[in-house]
Amino acid sequence: MSRVDLLMKLSLEKDQRTNNGEVSQHSVRHATSVFSDNLRRMFLTNVVYVLVFALPFLFLAFIAPALIKDWVFRSGGYNFMGQVGIGYPGVVNTMAEGYKVLFGHYFRIYIPLLSASIIIMFTGFSGLFHCLRGYMWGENVRPVVSFFRGVKRLWIPFLITGIVFSAFFCGVMYAMTYHISLVKQGTANAGTTILFIAMILLTVLFVGVLTYLLPMFACYRYKFFDAVKNSVILMLVNWIPCLFTSVFTCGIFCLSFVNVAFNYIILILLFVIGFAFLGGIWTSSAQKAFANYIIPQYESERSGGKLRVEARRGVNPYKAKKAKEKAAEGTAVGMATQMRAQNAESEDDAAPKKKKTQTKHVSYKRKK
Repeated sequence: MSRVDLLMKLSLEKDQRTNNGEVSQHSVRHATSVFSDNLRRMFLTNVVYVLVFALPFLFLAFIAPALIKDWVFRSGGYNFMGQVGIGYPGVVNTMAEGYKVLFGHYFRIYIPLLSASIIIMFTGFSGLFHCLRGYMWGENVRPVVSFFRGVKRLWIPFLITGIVFSAFFCGVMYAMTYHISLVKQGTANAGTTILFIAMILLTVLFVGVLTYLLPMFACYRYKFFDAVKNSVILMLVNWIPCLFTSVFTCGIFCLSFVNVAFNYIILILLFVIGFAFLGGIWTSSAQKAFANYIIPQYESERSGGKLRVEARRGVNPYKAKKAKEKAAEGTAVGMATQMRAQNAESEDDAAPKKKKTQTKHVSYKRKK
């Protein structure tokens, strides 16, 4: 399926911005200016989000694994003499036995709790992305008030997305943890290695869809499945920036596995500004895609409201529009726009035309 066919399947709708400003096409430059101008307010938004919604996830993701491992290996009554130094007298346990007990705790308790915390975290994303879209659009955002207003308005689609992603994440964690447990016990094989790599690729793809889906919930009022369809289409059409954003996001969390120092550095950064920073990158990248693929086709289906506004400012909008259309004729967006216009004209021609009824002429002159 070509890019034009994909773009023709996009659902079109007006976004929710309350000002007349346009989003800059240079998303990196625009995002940098937004971060520098609103750093203090974004910091406050991030802290409010973390304290209300993200503390369970941060604790389970960055602190709980070390506590569980310490409890299993040091307080569980196991003797690893000859492998970790001086052990207890009596029965000697192998490291494989210790890892078997450790990963047993992960499977039974840790992974389900971590997956449940993601649902809470995604519900809070409704307020976070509501504020971030306001920052990107140059609206007047009050960090606390706007945050809870966004939660009130948008929590349902974010909650549904959180439940779906939580179930997906739980399956991925079980598969990847199973492979790692076999590696630690020295029984891993090619099948589990392929499964591990496949889970990584699926996670990158899923996060790639989320990079458009979550900002779309905040910027538009699509029905849930229309928003999912649009996000998948934008990921396929705009896959290179989407892949970069997805890999960058996953890489931030993977840095916590390097060592203990990186683990706590990432934890502190996420607590202070990290979620707002990553969400801002997602929102800026998504709004650039919206401006390139959704807004032009939406405006082409409407009757020149924007042109009349520009005409009142003393600009010749029709000449500018014609030059812009000529430059975009060879692109996928231009071809999709032309096809939409042709379809609209054919529908108008196919519609039955009402016969014009002649009105009877009445003379009101006084008869002599």
